[in-house]
Amino acid sequence: MKISFPENFIFGTAVASYQVEGGIYNNDWTAWETKKNSRCAEPCGEACKHFELYKDDILLMESLGIKAFRFSIEWSRVEPKNNEFDMEAIDHYVKKTQMLLDKGILPIITFHHFTSPQWVISDGSWANKDIVIYFDRYVATMMQHLPKDLKYFNTINEPGIFSFFGYFSTNKFPPGIADENIFNIASDNIINAHLAAYSTIKQYNKNALVAMTHALQEWEDDDSNKLKNYIKYHLEDKFLEASKEDDYIALQTYTIVRMPNNIFIKIMNSFLLSSKLLRRYILPRLLQIFAGRNGRIDSSTRTTKMGYEYRPEAVLYNLKRIHNMYPDKNIFITENGIATDNDDERVEFVDTVLQSISEYMKNNNKVIGYLYWSLLDNFEWDLGYTMNFGLVNVDRETMIRTPKNSAKWFGEISKSNQI
Repeated sequence: MKISFPENFIFGTAVASYQVEGGIYNNDWTAWETKKNSRCAEPCGEACKHFELYKDDILLMESLGIKAFRFSIEWSRVEPKNNEFDMEAIDHYVKKTQMLLDKGILPIITFHHFTSPQWVISDGSWANKDIVIYFDRYVATMMQHLPKDLKYFNTINEPGIFSFFGYFSTNKFPPGIADENIFNIASDNIINAHLAAYSTIKQYNKNALVAMTHALQEWEDDDSNKLKNYIKYHLEDKFLEASKEDDYIALQTYTIVRMPNNIFIKIMNSFLLSSKLLRRYILPRLLQIFAGRNGRIDSSTRTTKMGYEYRPEAVLYNLKRIHNMYPDKNIFITENGIATDNDDERVEFVDTVLQSISEYMKNNNKVIGYLYWSLLDNFEWDLGYTMNFGLVNVDRETMIRTPKNSAKWFGEISKSNQI
């Protein structure tokens, strides 16, 4: 029997500028992935050439029946030098947004998805208090030009991820700082930049619905684990608490975190968290060595290609978590998906997620949409091009797009609002 979603429920897909556009060589990630002894698998390079081929990608979405598209604006294109704006780049994003509107595809704009102009990093990065002014100025400039009938905006994508792995654990994200004090300054600046941008967007578009997006995972129950509580707060809860004035909660979730159970974790629980000096200098380095990307995984655990646990149940866990914190707020799942070479597994994963959302909505109608990550097989940061999240395969040599069976299946869901 078919399961129906509300008529106004939003089905769509998502991408990020650096991961799909190609030809971006003036931001912090370009320098990070090409530096000496880089831990990145490969440079981004031309990505999926979406900057050139965006019209083809929009027509492809239209043909599949996809009704919404979340994408980010690349700040380093728009403002390649401090307070010097590139009108051709601005016009590009305006035309892209207008084409989506003309094709009946809902644009969801993200202003920052992990990458910052190189000049921002040279000027102290997100640890410089002036970043709030810089980011707000960039957002204001874009809002002056973007179509006025846009509805959904995301200020900053997954702030806990890019602050924690950029300013506290050195081997994942630029600028590669491992210092608790600087990390706290950067995360505070991110929150203040979000709040400033929120107000600015509203000034230019009084009907806008604005939020920052949250990477929230399911967490194994163990409130006695001080390290788990410390990491969870700085990765997630701090930013979720800062979203109390957001117009909706933008949820992005993939898996469950099960903290490793070894002697080093016990030592960190016993000693490191009680010492500010050790937290500042030692804890970041131990975390990246012993905690790992994926937490506690053994040979019997079903995993995705990313190496973390296969966990569609994480969506339901976080819907309930958000509702407990913000019972009156709508929730928009702005990113969820699976990296796999098995397209049937992708369908299985998404189908399980959508069924759980439908079951949740029987008693709570606050979920307004679901965006699959990602439209295209794209660049996956430090892991390069080996993680296949996309509904659409991209030939790395020809850039030819080939929709997978999951793309056609998801497109039918988007058209009919039924699974």
